[in-house]
Amino acid sequence: MKLILVSHGPLSQALLQSAEMIVGKVAGVTALSLQSGMSPDTLQAQIEAVIKKDAADSDIVVALDLLGGTPANVTSKLLAVYPQLNVVTGMNLPMVIEFANQQLLGGRLHFDQLLSMGKDGIVDVKAQLANVDDDEDKE
Repeated sequence: MKLILVSHGPLSQALLQSAEMIVGKVAGVTALSLQSGMSPDTLQAQIEAVIKKDAADSDIVVALDLLGGTPANVTSKLLAVYPQLNVVTGMNLPMVIEFANQQLLGGRLHFDQLLSMGKDGIVDVKAQLANVDDDEDKE
């Protein structure tokens, strides 16, 4: 089970560091960054090197910062060579923590749950608090 975080700049490393601050060391995660002046081919080679470490692993997730950028375009090309990849954009901290939890609970990837945690981690706190206040007023 692998998670490859890929972003423009240091976002992927910072995301991993933040997750590890919360849950401790997370095995199987690699953070890669497209740096200013780096070619798409260099980034593709870095991603592919991580995939090839255990290419038979069918539980590989590549999490990207956004759709349409160089990391996403490069990874989309790799899907033709490695169709077992699970690729998602909009990576966030709840996704990385969910990956860590899945490893702790048996090391089997539940991709749908990973996506769900990422989506459910986006909350309008003001609206959420307003709903709590409305519920308390009804009592």
